[in-house]
Amino acid sequence: MHISDAPLPVRHGMVQAGRHWNNPWLVLGLVLLPATFLMAIDKQTMVVMAPRIQSSLGCSLGQISNIISAYSFTYALCQLPAGWVCGRLGAARTYALACLFWSFALLATAFASTIWELVLCRALLGMGQAPDWTAALMTVQQRFRTTHRSSVIAILLAALSLGAVVGAPLSVFLMTSLSWQLCFAIYGITGVLLFGILLAYALKAEDPSIQQQQAVPVEPFALSRLYTIGGAYFCLMGVEGFFLALFPLYLRNMFHLNMSHVGWYVSASYLIILLSKLLGGFASDQLLHAGLSQWSARVPLGIAGLGGGTAFLAVALMTSRSAAMLPLALVAAAFLGLGQISIWACVQEFGGSSTAQLSSWTQFLGNLSVAVVPLAMSWSVTILGNWGMADGFLVFLGLTGIGALACVRAPIRT
Repeated sequence: MHISDAPLPVRHGMVQAGRHWNNPWLVLGLVLLPATFLMAIDKQTMVVMAPRIQSSLGCSLGQISNIISAYSFTYALCQLPAGWVCGRLGAARTYALACLFWSFALLATAFASTIWELVLCRALLGMGQAPDWTAALMTVQQRFRTTHRSSVIAILLAALSLGAVVGAPLSVFLMTSLSWQLCFAIYGITGVLLFGILLAYALKAEDPSIQQQQAVPVEPFALSRLYTIGGAYFCLMGVEGFFLALFPLYLRNMFHLNMSHVGWYVSASYLIILLSKLLGGFASDQLLHAGLSQWSARVPLGIAGLGGGTAFLAVALMTSRSAAMLPLALVAAAFLGLGQISIWACVQEFGGSSTAQLSSWTQFLGNLSVAVVPLAMSWSVTILGNWGMADGFLVFLGLTGIGALACVRAPIRT
């Protein structure tokens, strides 16, 4: 289907006072970027506050991991119907309702006083936040010309990563200066204020009709790509899940670092992953420009990233001194960033006409892994009293992911 670079049509009779909301760059600056940034900050809030909440409630490592994983489970599961919801309500209305839902979930978290209340609040937060990325991608598709869309997506990904980088030290600062309850309340109130902007956008902006787009026949979904690319991403995010869910708890419980240092080390790991993605994407494109095949330019980089990340992290978890463990963990984070950029390049280039389906399921599997793997690791530590089995689990995931990537088949050119 040919997509024109001409400006998107606006219906006659558009409300005069709302015409500025049809400026795509204004939508980017006032809607997409703030929402993406705020939701990325919130994703790290519970993770970096976990040691303080664990101490406050007197819960075990396994119990605090249940709280963290509750968000990941519902966020992953609710991504599957997110596209249908956006199609029925429109991206603008979905974005506004999602913002309101997770803002109230954050405010409710500030008043939670038991483990199960926190589990419920985090589960509701994951449900409300699930449509965010789908709604953002639909907004970009509807509002921006084809020649601008890749740049806008890159900007949003940068905001997503920047939110993770800023979120860790900011949440620690608010928690240590005030309390963990007030930190959630501040984020929730900020979300309610953002909802006002999103509501104005949803009410005033013209909602480009996606009903008029004609369906394009697609080939049957290739399960082999789900097994290889999706399976590799499940394994990669299982290993990376250590940084996303357990890193602050590990630093606090194993090395007794103060929360300020924990926040900065967690932020550093996210920043390194971000830089690694940017450098890995550039390197992969250069290999392609140099004449290598798509498979050679994409897949070996992912194998190296997953293998290196798993190896360095496994060694780091066997190290008893923080001065040695921290550099090894940050090197592992750099390798894992390379693996991510490789796998998403494979989704885009090897998915064929099933790219959208493959992307949806790959993202679902990755989020499911972030929920399941850290939970399994934390309970193994709780039961056994050491990180031996958890370390072995990471090695198993790394080797399985490498095997899956090695089986990725390049598209057949006819």
